[in-house]
Formats: sequence, C-alpha cells, structure tokens
Amino acid sequence: MSSCYLIQCSYIGFRFLRFKLSPWIVLAIAPFKLVFSSGVQRIHEEIRYLSALSKIDFVGVYGLLNDLLW
Repeated sequence: MSSCYLIQCSYIGFRFLRFKLSPWIVLAIAPFKLVFSSGVQRIHEEIRYLSALSKIDFVGVYGLLNDLLW
C-alpha cells in the first residue's frame, strides 16, 4: 500500500464522518452562539439550529436507545 492511497482513504473517511456528524456538531455549538449573538446573526443561528434539527433521523436514534435500554 502506498502512502498516497492511505491518505486518500483517510480523507474520504474523514469527509464521511464529518457529513454524518455535522448536524450533531451544529446542535452542540449553535446554542452557545445564540446566547452571544443579536440581530440578523441571531436569526441566522436560529435557522441553522432548526435546519440541523430537521436533518437528524430521530427514528434511528430512538431505535438505538430502545436497543440499549432493552
């Protein structure tokens, strides 16, 4: 295996991980930004927060929690 192949695979893996975790990261950061912003920036953060909330598959999350509890 060449090092170029490993770098390319790790880059693709990082992009996939970032794609899957981006709504959760926004949900963690946006409330802090909402506290310290005002005006148009506050509206932008609210929209960002709500759009990230709509991207999460809560049926899958509830299924995972159900499997963990029972």
